[in-house]
Formats: sequence, structure tokens, C-alpha cells
Amino acid sequence: MEGKYSIELFRDGVEGAGIEKILVRHDSLTVARALYKVAALNCSERLIMLCDKARVLARSDRPETMPEIRLAQKGGRRDVRFARDE
Repeated sequence: MEGKYSIELFRDGVEGAGIEKILVRHDSLTVARALYKVAALNCSERLIMLCDKARVLARSDRPETMPEIRLAQKGGRRDVRFARDE
């Protein structure tokens, strides 16, 4: 799947060690943010980046860049909302 946004897993060590693999790509920023959050939580000892082509949107080693996920009740169903979207 070729998507606009990618979640990238870096090799052990520092950022300069390079990308080990691209975990997933997606065209939806909302979905990519949710997938990034899961990857960052599951691989907390590794550097994970959420990228829009060459632009870095979030880094797991910088918690202030991690999108905050909130569940919101809307019309009888639960929606995922990101704090930056509100």
C-alpha cells in the first residue's frame, strides 16, 4: 500500500543509524496517527517516526510531538479524536 503518511522504525542506536523498515503507509492522517501511537507504545525502546513524505510529524523520542488520542461520544457512537484536531 502506497500511502502519503508513513510510520518508520529506525535501527537500534541513534537516529543516524538509518531506517530499519517502514511499518505501514496510509493516506489518512487520522489513521496514520492512530497507527503511529500504537507502534510507538509497542516499540517504546526504539525510535519511531510519523512522516509526511520527508517531513517528520512526530517522533517517539520526543513525547511532546505524540498525538493525543481522546474518545468522544458522538450521536450514540464513539469517535476517535486527536487533541490537535479540536
